[in-house]
Amino acid sequence: MKPDSNTAGSSPPLVGVVVGAFSVVVLLAAIAYTVILTVVDWAAVSLLAYPTNAVAPFAVISGAILTIAIIVPTALITVNKTT
Repeated sequence: MKPDSNTAGSSPPLVGVVVGAFSVVVLLAAIAYTVILTVVDWAAVSLLAYPTNAVAPFAVISGAILTIAIIVPTALITVNKTT
């Protein structure tokens, strides 16, 4: 590829890719946290009758671990689109 060739249509702008990927991460993380908190609340508090204070750290850690599965693919897509 020549350095002076016009490549404006070949890939999306970096800012758009980063903002889009960040938006996807935030949206999917919010959904993941909502789902995991609902499941943990139902299983531990409602079904097994554990106190909420004892379950809260588990819910936060579970949500954080679940978010890793969202962040890694989004980061890989961002890197792939920006190279």
